[in-house]
Amino acid sequence: MIEITRMGETTHDENFCVLREKGHPVYLLLLVKTPALFETEDGFSGTPADVAVLFQPGQRHSYRAAGGAYTDCWMHICSPSPLMFEGFPFGKPIPLQGADRFYRLFRLILDEFFSNGKNAKAVLHSLTAALLEMLSSGTESRDPLFGGFLALREEVFRNAAAQWTAGAAAKRLGICCGYFHTMYKKYFDTTFLTDVIRARVQTAEELLVSSSDSVERIAERCGYMSVEHFIRQFRSITGTTPARYRKAMT
Repeated sequence: MIEITRMGETTHDENFCVLREKGHPVYLLLLVKTPALFETEDGFSGTPADVAVLFQPGQRHSYRAAGGAYTDCWMHICSPSPLMFEGFPFGKPIPLQGADRFYRLFRLILDEFFSNGKNAKAVLHSLTAALLEMLSSGTESRDPLFGGFLALREEVFRNAAAQWTAGAAAKRLGICCGYFHTMYKKYFDTTFLTDVIRARVQTAEELLVSSSDSVERIAERCGYMSVEHFIRQFRSITGTTPARYRKAMT
């Protein structure tokens, strides 16, 4: 089982510098929020904000601030088996695609670590494994477009009422519409239009339960111009009408 022995989030001044010739006896994971300098075979190399570095037990650490404040989220991890696949770039900075996802998950792990809950060990194991899997996936395909697509998809589900179109989304990412459709399917195994519909229906489900708004008003709040179209799409996803869904859930 994966076990966290220490963790935290720390900010240092511009003089911050680390040199540990023998590293730590456990794995060290850093999520670095600020620009930094990491030592490589060719000397120190600058990194932008939002990179991760995973050091193996006993691996040399050498890194420092890059002329300004340095902030990182860090954790010491014990594991009876290897944490990563063979060939993983231990000790090398890895750009975080969709960095906010990593920081949100880290915050969940941090809260659980200090909560000392009844099932904390099992929860920490699962959450940390998820964090490492996200990091592992990011090393297998560092497509520079992915971060933009991910941010777009998250926004669709946060703001379902917006009048989303593939053309506008493609323009936002600086690519043609055909390529946008191809890459969206590749990244998420679904279509952009399907996600827009799902986001609107999910929002409608929440509003039907949490508000007293009419079905017509909820349709408007979910970005529909026609209540009939809303009801038709809602039924195709949920198998029931908005009115029947509300009655069953309240």
